[in-house]
Amino acid sequence: AAAPEGETASAASSGSRAGDSTVVGKAPNGEPLYAAEWYRRPRDAELSPYLSRRALGPGWGLIACRTVADHRVEGCQELGEGPRGSGYAGSVRQAAWQFRVRAPRVGGKELTGTWVSIRITYGNVDSE
Repeated sequence: AAAPEGETASAASSGSRAGDSTVVGKAPNGEPLYAAEWYRRPRDAELSPYLSRRALGPGWGLIACRTVADHRVEGCQELGEGPRGSGYAGSVRQAAWQFRVRAPRVGGKELTGTWVSIRITYGNVDSE
Protein backbone atom coordinates (compact mmCIF):
# COMPACT_ATOMS: atom_id res chain seq x y z
CA ALA A 1 0.00 0.00 0.00
CA ALA A 2 1.21 3.49 -0.73
CA ALA A 3 1.49 6.15 1.93
CA PRO A 4 1.32 9.70 0.58
CA GLU A 5 3.24 12.16 2.66
CA GLY A 6 3.75 15.88 2.64
CA GLU A 7 7.44 16.58 2.84
CA THR A 8 8.28 17.42 6.41
CA ALA A 9 11.36 19.39 7.30
CA SER A 10 12.22 21.75 10.08
CA ALA A 11 14.17 23.97 7.71
CA ALA A 12 11.67 26.81 7.80
CA SER A 13 13.19 30.04 6.60
CA SER A 14 14.08 32.47 9.34
CA GLY A 15 11.50 35.11 9.99
CA SER A 16 8.59 32.85 9.05
CA ARG A 17 5.39 33.30 11.04
CA ALA A 18 3.33 30.67 12.78
CA GLY A 19 1.05 29.05 10.21
CA ASP A 20 3.41 29.74 7.30
CA SER A 21 4.22 26.77 5.08
CA THR A 22 7.68 25.24 5.47
CA VAL A 23 10.28 25.91 2.79
CA VAL A 24 12.08 22.61 2.07
CA GLY A 25 14.38 23.70 -0.74
CA LYS A 26 14.39 25.30 -4.17
CA ALA A 27 11.95 24.51 -6.97
CA PRO A 28 13.26 23.54 -10.43
CA ASN A 29 13.13 27.21 -11.46
CA GLY A 30 14.90 28.45 -8.31
CA GLU A 31 11.78 29.70 -6.48
CA PRO A 32 11.06 28.45 -2.94
CA LEU A 33 9.85 24.84 -2.71
CA TYR A 34 7.29 24.35 0.05
CA ALA A 35 6.31 21.20 1.91
CA ALA A 36 3.04 19.85 0.49
CA GLU A 37 -0.02 19.76 2.71
CA TRP A 38 -2.69 17.37 1.49
CA TYR A 39 -6.19 18.67 0.83
CA ARG A 40 -7.14 15.05 0.05
CA ARG A 41 -4.70 12.15 0.14
CA PRO A 42 -4.62 10.00 -3.02
CA ARG A 43 -6.04 6.50 -2.71
CA ASP A 44 -4.14 3.33 -3.60
CA ALA A 45 -6.56 2.84 -6.52
CA GLU A 46 -5.44 6.22 -7.93
CA LEU A 47 -1.73 5.47 -7.50
CA SER A 48 -1.43 1.80 -8.47
CA PRO A 49 -2.24 2.09 -12.20
CA TYR A 50 0.89 4.23 -12.63
CA LEU A 51 3.36 1.94 -10.88
CA SER A 52 6.42 1.21 -12.96
CA ARG A 53 7.12 -2.43 -13.82
CA ARG A 54 10.58 -1.84 -12.35
CA ALA A 55 9.03 -0.87 -9.00
CA LEU A 56 9.35 -4.03 -6.94
CA GLY A 57 9.14 -3.90 -3.17
CA PRO A 58 9.09 -0.88 -0.91
CA GLY A 59 10.29 2.49 -2.11
CA TRP A 60 9.44 6.15 -2.59
CA GLY A 61 9.10 8.82 -5.25
CA LEU A 62 9.63 12.57 -4.79
CA ILE A 63 8.33 15.24 -7.16
CA ALA A 64 7.95 19.03 -7.29
CA CYS A 65 4.72 20.51 -8.68
CA ARG A 66 3.26 23.96 -9.20
CA THR A 67 -0.04 24.55 -7.39
CA VAL A 68 -3.05 25.71 -9.42
CA ALA A 69 -6.75 26.37 -8.78
CA ASP A 70 -9.03 23.77 -7.17
CA HIS A 71 -6.16 22.34 -5.05
CA ARG A 72 -4.61 20.74 -8.13
CA VAL A 73 -0.99 20.60 -9.30
CA GLU A 74 0.66 20.81 -12.71
CA GLY A 75 4.08 20.90 -14.33
CA CYS A 76 5.42 18.22 -12.00
CA GLN A 77 9.08 17.25 -12.20
CA GLU A 78 10.86 14.26 -10.69
CA LEU A 79 13.29 15.05 -7.86
CA GLY A 80 14.31 11.63 -6.61
CA GLU A 81 13.38 8.05 -5.84
CA GLY A 82 14.49 5.13 -3.79
CA PRO A 83 15.72 2.71 -4.66
CA ARG A 84 17.39 4.37 -7.65
CA GLY A 85 16.12 3.12 -10.98
CA SER A 86 12.88 1.85 -9.45
CA GLY A 87 10.66 4.18 -11.46
CA TYR A 88 8.78 5.34 -8.35
CA ALA A 89 9.37 9.05 -9.11
CA GLY A 90 7.88 8.61 -12.59
CA SER A 91 4.93 6.75 -11.10
CA VAL A 92 4.22 9.61 -8.70
CA ARG A 93 4.62 12.23 -11.47
CA GLN A 94 2.18 10.40 -13.76
CA ALA A 95 -0.42 10.04 -10.99
CA ALA A 96 -0.08 13.68 -9.87
CA TRP A 97 -2.93 14.96 -12.06
CA GLN A 98 -5.24 13.44 -9.42
CA PHE A 99 -3.52 15.00 -6.40
CA ARG A 100 -5.21 17.63 -4.25
CA VAL A 101 -2.88 19.79 -2.12
CA ARG A 102 -3.31 23.06 -0.33
CA ALA A 103 -1.42 26.02 -1.78
CA PRO A 104 1.42 27.12 0.52
CA ARG A 105 0.56 29.87 2.98
CA VAL A 106 2.77 32.83 3.84
CA GLY A 107 1.56 35.65 6.08
CA GLY A 108 -1.90 34.06 6.20
CA LYS A 109 -2.34 34.16 2.40
CA GLU A 110 -2.51 31.15 0.06
CA LEU A 111 0.09 31.39 -2.71
CA THR A 112 -1.45 29.54 -5.64
CA GLY A 113 1.11 29.16 -8.40
CA THR A 114 3.98 28.28 -6.06
CA TRP A 115 5.87 24.98 -5.94
CA VAL A 116 5.33 22.11 -3.51
CA SER A 117 7.31 18.95 -2.80
CA ILE A 118 5.29 15.72 -2.80
CA ARG A 119 6.64 12.37 -1.63
CA ILE A 120 4.74 9.08 -1.92
CA THR A 121 6.05 6.04 -0.06
CA TYR A 122 5.14 2.58 -1.37
CA GLY A 123 5.13 -0.43 0.95
CA ASN A 124 6.78 -0.47 4.34
CA VAL A 125 9.91 1.61 4.04
CA ASP A 126 11.54 4.12 6.35
CA SER A 127 11.44 7.72 5.19
CA GLU A 128 14.75 9.02 3.95
